[in-house]
Amino acid sequence: MRAIRAIRFDNFGSPTTQLKLEELPTPVLQPGEVLVEVHAASINPSDVKNILGVMENTTLPRTPGRDFAGVVVAGEPNLIGTEVWGTGGDIGFIRDGSHASHLVLPVGAIQPKPKNISMIQAATIGVRYITAWLSLVEAANLQPGETILVVGATGGVGKAAIQIAKWKGAKVLGTVRRESDYSIVATSGVDIVINLATENLNSAVLAATGGKGVDVVLDTVGGSMLENSMWALGHRGRLVAISAPPKEAKVCFDLRDFYHRELRLFGVDSRAFDVTQCGEILATLTPLFETNAILPPEAIATYPLRGGIIAYEQVQNRTNVSQLVLTTNI
Repeated sequence: MRAIRAIRFDNFGSPTTQLKLEELPTPVLQPGEVLVEVHAASINPSDVKNILGVMENTTLPRTPGRDFAGVVVAGEPNLIGTEVWGTGGDIGFIRDGSHASHLVLPVGAIQPKPKNISMIQAATIGVRYITAWLSLVEAANLQPGETILVVGATGGVGKAAIQIAKWKGAKVLGTVRRESDYSIVATSGVDIVINLATENLNSAVLAATGGKGVDVVLDTVGGSMLENSMWALGHRGRLVAISAPPKEAKVCFDLRDFYHRELRLFGVDSRAFDVTQCGEILATLTPLFETNAILPPEAIATYPLRGGIIAYEQVQNRTNVSQLVLTTNI
């Protein structure tokens, strides 16, 4: 096999100055490992933050990239030829990631991808849907008939959460910040869209819920939005936080109101789940995709691996609203 082609960085800084495409020696597999030929790997905001040095515990030098889809080409004989997908809070941070032609994985991480979606579609699901699943299903325990508010409904996790919430039988409210985003969210399954540019969040939520407030809030924004989200909750409501802007990592809220209303606050960090643990969640999601109970993202733009630096810059500068995917061996 020819040498592995991989995007690499050995210091923290902007993608333009730190990323480079290199050739690496063919890896020597250890017992319990397989080699995956990567066909597609999405670029998530956390991948860009990793290059910038915002994410904790990354060891260098490193190949970034969390999400992937590909084919097993070496290792366990019974797995060779299997089309797989995956993601993990370890790959791209403490072990080499998916923005490469090949990826070494433990056998336990191998999960067959859904049969009805393409490699490119499969590569867009990991971080988004794992985070949404951990937030709505495992942390908040969202129930049929409940009402959920998704703060940041235009983002990748927000869109995934909308689909999972509708599959669970919940009523969904979603926020946008611009009028131009209204139609995007309105067609994603949201029952009520709240435009924060023209509406007060608390007033809009109370109007939509008959004055009761929502049962669950997924706050994908963080910072000052967390306190605003708490006011949107009804009695014994649950709030899930997954993000903290660097300049608003510390927030304040009324503790007396918090315990009088018996609210619940959950923090969810998808990076705490390695590629094997994430694979177990993807195994649960597989039949939902195969039956079209939930759907992969539609807006996808692809770049060849050699164009990875340009793609990283677009994610960093938010100049492309589509999910960006690096393709390698297609």
